Amino acid sequence: MVPSVQPLWDSFNARAGREAWPTICDASLTFDSPQLKDLLDIWRHVAGTRRLPMRADFTARALIRHLKYISFVERVRSGDGQHRYFLRMVGRSQVRNGVDGTGKYLDEIIAPCFIASWNAAYDMVMQSATPLRFVSNFRALDLDHLTAESVVLPLGDAAGAPWGLLTSTNFTPRVA
Repeated sequence: MVPSVQPLWDSFNARAGREAWPTICDASLTFDSPQLKDLLDIWRHVAGTRRLPMRADFTARALIRHLKYISFVERVRSGDGQHRYFLRMVGRSQVRNGVDGTGKYLDEIIAPCFIASWNAAYDMVMQSATPLRFVSNFRALDLDHLTAESVVLPLGDAAGAPWGLLTSTNFTPRVA
């Protein structure tokens, strides 16, 4: 955990509480899912001494155990100085628990009542350039029965500036 960006996580969680978002940020990076821990380890290995690895650094061979569980997301600037998140690739397993968003913008597939929390989470990872863990009560397609544990990993461009995200989510049934 990077202490200088701790206020970002605290602010996100406070806002999540105020706005009743179904997600929290846990900056400890202590995962319940071994799969997510492994992906974080791969990200760290690929990054090496660089602050951020690039998308091109992640070969199919490096990610073979994770391909069906991951998504690559690009932050795209619009003409008005704002940005949106574009889903370059969504893994097969992620599609089973939601909508196939490959080739779509995040705001085209996430319900309007949830898009603020998604954008805030992605923005925080991009701003901090730090991997983060999120735990959510996953809601989609009028279903509210899964817990989603996610890792969101920042990616850089050739100059090392934040460019996009590598994400993975592990879904488990929520016990009432």
